[in-house]
Amino acid sequence: MIRAIILSVRAAVAATAIAFAGGAGAVILTPGVVTPLPGTTVAADPSLAGTVVQDVLSPFTMTTSTGVATGEIQSRVVLAVDGTYDFYWRVFNDSTSAADISFFRLGDFKSSTYDANYRIDGLGDVAPVSAFLFVSPTPGFINFDFSDTSNPDGLAPGQSSFFMFLDTDATSYSRSAIADVASSGTFFASNEIATFSPGIPEPSTWAMMALGFAGLGFAGYRTSRKAAPVAA
Repeated sequence: MIRAIILSVRAAVAATAIAFAGGAGAVILTPGVVTPLPGTTVAADPSLAGTVVQDVLSPFTMTTSTGVATGEIQSRVVLAVDGTYDFYWRVFNDSTSAADISFFRLGDFKSSTYDANYRIDGLGDVAPVSAFLFVSPTPGFINFDFSDTSNPDGLAPGQSSFFMFLDTDATSYSRSAIADVASSGTFFASNEIATFSPGIPEPSTWAMMALGFAGLGFAGYRTSRKAAPVAA
């Protein structure tokens, strides 16, 4: 598939194999607050170095008012040098897509900490401007936003994102979280794909996956963004 994703804080390029180099470390996400992401490298944060233990490409399709967008979500698990697992994602928007991508959305990601950022020291075209950790009805739902005032629509056809990541203290993982991509305003969303999360899946997790993102507060994201403006 030919890839794409759109954003505006074009730092450099974000992650490919993971013995990357660092930049400023992960940023702690505060529930209900839009958190700007500065980007980082292994040189700046050596604890990000590690070994890739899972690397999966999952196709997506998103039907919009302008046509169908297609692409892939790359899900990666890295065993870091400190013995814990970090979780990475990258989005590819096909060059033949008929729409931009504004958000990468993660759900049912259960972690004791939510430390996020993106990798400047790897491959990619567009960086996430910010991340938003939802408060309720369920924790563990996160939006990575590729759009801002200079790039209101996000990832364009033929573009890919930098690697976004969550730096965790997990010592185990499972493919029990969900993810999708969405258009500006979250008016349109793709099919959900299974992705990795800390720990072992509980029976309730599978039930939650069936509910999807529709009823879990994602529609209120734009209101939350206005209430918590992102620093320039």
